[in-house]
Order: sequence, then structure tokens, then C-alpha cells
Amino acid sequence: MSMTLSDRIQLARKNAGLTQKGLADKVGISQTAVHKLECGRSRSSRRTVSIALTCGVDPIWLDTGRGDMLLPGGGSSSAAGVGEDEQPYRPFPLIARVPLIKWELIDTMCASDDFDQIDSEAIDWIPVAPRTSKRCYALTVPDDSMEPEFSEREILIVDPTQEGVHNQYLVARLEGDSRPTFKQLIILGNRRYLKPLNARYPLIDVEGKIDVCGVVVCKYKDYVV
Repeated sequence: MSMTLSDRIQLARKNAGLTQKGLADKVGISQTAVHKLECGRSRSSRRTVSIALTCGVDPIWLDTGRGDMLLPGGGSSSAAGVGEDEQPYRPFPLIARVPLIKWELIDTMCASDDFDQIDSEAIDWIPVAPRTSKRCYALTVPDDSMEPEFSEREILIVDPTQEGVHNQYLVARLEGDSRPTFKQLIILGNRRYLKPLNARYPLIDVEGKIDVCGVVVCKYKDYVV
């Protein structure tokens, strides 16, 4: 007998080591909603993808039953690892979401490396798939200076444990300026620049220190508002 959606959700949740309440809290729905899905009283959900990412399973498998249950490299929900740069990262099931925070919070983080308050200051929670550090957070693109690659209000996933190299996209502050900015880092010889992708904005010639608040590792766009 083929598995139903309710069977697959229950199997995915148990494989991730989550209770119904734990899954509900991570996805942002009620425990009752999870219970209804697992007992078959609800036969569909707009949160299927988020449930899959949280449990570390393939969203297509969860929704349709096709393909393999586990995502490549998903492994155990409690596993952790170390990347090639020796920085710790959380494998897929443990980075199913990161906190979306306000730009105003970046000043505090850059100045003190205080990441403890991020979760409590979260505006929303964003599901993500890339291998990132446990300190990852999300920001919205603040303006049109990085168009056409990054549109205003799109969501950036930022890793504050990375320092940034040539051609990477950074959230950073210039020396003497408390306002963080989102630009591309360009290094030519011993010169450094912060480049907006929109030609209407000027190239920033960096003469002093750059406080790198994080490297943009991916962007996320939700088409259901």
C-alpha cells in the first residue's frame, strides 16, 4: 500500500526527532494543524515545503511520494560538521530556518559580535537549504542599489562567520560610518571597492577599514504573501 501525505509527514517528523509541537513551532503553525495533517483530517497544506525543509526531507517526496525521502547530505537531524574552512556548520535539517532581523540590529552585532539576541529579535523565520554556520540570519534588500541581481525587499541569507573575498556580496560598514550597506566586494591589487550592481549608484573606494557583518550566501524569495 502506498503511503499517504499524512503517513509521510509523520515519518519525516519522527526521522527528524521532532514532536508534533516541535515541528509546529519550527514551521510556524499550530500543533493542532500538524495533528490534523498526520491523522488525515487535513489533506493538504501550504506549509508542505517548510515542513519538508524542517524535517530534512525532499519536498517533492513529502508532497507526492515520488523519489527518495532524504535530501542528499541530509543525514541525521542531530548531526553537525566542519566545513573545508574549519568553520562549524549545521547540516540541512538543523538549518531549516534562520531569523529575519531588522537592519538596525546589524550595528550592535558588528560592534560586539553579540548574536544571542538574534532569535528574540526575529521578525519572521526563513527556510533555507545551504550549508551555513549556526549564526546565519536573514535581511531584506534595503534599496535598488543591487539590481538587477537583487531586488528591493528580497530576502538575503547572511553568514557572519565569513570575512568576504573578491567578488562576494557583503553586508558591511565602512570605518567611521555606523550605517551598514549591502554591496559586492571588489579587490584589485591593494585597492578595495564596494560595488553597487545598479549603474545609477557610485562605486565606493574603500580607504579605511571595512567591518564585515557577513557574507551573503544565498537569497530567498517567497511568492506566496
